[in-house]
Amino acid sequence: MRLEKCKLLFAPRNKSVLAAQGDEISLDAIDKLLKDEGFSRLSRRTREEKCQTILPNSITTPNASKIKLKTQEQFTTGKFGGVLSFLPLMENLGIFNAVEKAGFPGTSQISGLSYVLSFLGLKLSGNKRLSHDEMWSLERVLGLFAGLNVLPKSASMSSYSYRISRSTIKNFLKELSQIFSSSKESEFNLDFKTIPHWGDSSILEKNYSTTRGKSVQSILALIVQNITDDCLSYTDAEISRRNEKNAILEFVDFWKESHGTCPKMLIFDSQFTIHKNLSLLNQDQIKFITLRAKSQNMVQNALKRFSQGQWTEIDVDAGKRLKRKLKYYEEEIRLKEYEGVLRQIVILARDKEPVFILTNDFLSTANVVIRKYARRWLVEQKIAEQVSFFHLNQLSSSMAVKVDFDLALSLLAHNLYRKMAINIPKYEQCTAETLHRNFIEGRANVKIMGDKIHVSMAKKAHLPLLFENPWMQEKTKISFLDKTISFEIGTTS
Repeated sequence: MRLEKCKLLFAPRNKSVLAAQGDEISLDAIDKLLKDEGFSRLSRRTREEKCQTILPNSITTPNASKIKLKTQEQFTTGKFGGVLSFLPLMENLGIFNAVEKAGFPGTSQISGLSYVLSFLGLKLSGNKRLSHDEMWSLERVLGLFAGLNVLPKSASMSSYSYRISRSTIKNFLKELSQIFSSSKESEFNLDFKTIPHWGDSSILEKNYSTTRGKSVQSILALIVQNITDDCLSYTDAEISRRNEKNAILEFVDFWKESHGTCPKMLIFDSQFTIHKNLSLLNQDQIKFITLRAKSQNMVQNALKRFSQGQWTEIDVDAGKRLKRKLKYYEEEIRLKEYEGVLRQIVILARDKEPVFILTNDFLSTANVVIRKYARRWLVEQKIAEQVSFFHLNQLSSSMAVKVDFDLALSLLAHNLYRKMAINIPKYEQCTAETLHRNFIEGRANVKIMGDKIHVSMAKKAHLPLLFENPWMQEKTKISFLDKTISFEIGTTS
């Protein structure tokens, strides 16, 4: 065996040949082995010899297919090693079953589950564009994550997303809502996100973009956040101007179908819906907090009342243990097309223009109502996070169904990062980008031994905190791979 290795060491790309046969050997070991066998030191290749070396322009990527793992196998990955740490979490949460119940289509070579996991693996690793497949087309770890030898090519993944219907996505979101929305306090922040289309021509409608300060051809998407557990609960990227004002009712119907009850409270911005729909929410005994679109007469009358001393001062939590003093007064009003009476709380802060809060919650104190609406800005922070890490602002297609599928997977990726962060001390409120940089991105050595997969993650300063999560300390059987996976921190960085 030693003599055979010595012969290989004299062949071109000898170290690579040995590595391909599963024999990892360092340059020092090669030098020692040659000396022990009595060989003299190899001479350096001349410039002429180097110029004669023919290298391929590119490596042909194999076609993606169901993975066939050997009984004994070992390989090393670059920066995608930490993605495998999501597998036991997803198994414990029942994500794989949720994908299969949703009924995603597959092909003769690749199942619907593997296709979805292919997209999800790229989301979790912070990949910017599906078209940049040269970065991940040969990554075996991402293939293993999806149950494939390698991920499908970008063209295959792009065309697959067009096959996903809105009904399939809704079924998927229903399954996820059962997993991530276990809290009985079903209070939600709702907000629209304008996703611009950057192409030269587009069939999309124009929507106002706050980041660009004008109307642009774009897709209008609804994102709903559960206030209690900070997870996203619902997305919809098939909203048009025709049904924009009724999007809130569609979410209510979705929640009724998923959980059998109405949401407890909805919090949204002004002009999110119409007064008639507010009346329908009130009839379903759904509490809501929103802003009222203000006119110049309303502002002048409010300032007059404040100048006459008809206000109360309160301290409202402003985050980071800070308090903010606000002046307010409240009254009961009636609005056109709304059946009943509404509670209006008028706020004045730092002598700015007053803000008019509308609610049908007459039991909570003004302090509680104001604080709940202030927390609505959290959903905008989550949207900003998805724009920066999950790349929602890089819309490359005017096909709404493709964006709808992408948005649903962004919801799942966001929630998985949130579940991971809960058990990491001092990282509970960190963004997905921070969690990815400190824990997920990095090398890993994967060993397959029979029905076991052992992942040795390269040392990083914060990595021991990740192992505070219980699923990182235990061996977990991954159902769709039919293998047990375990993790450890490697001895080298």
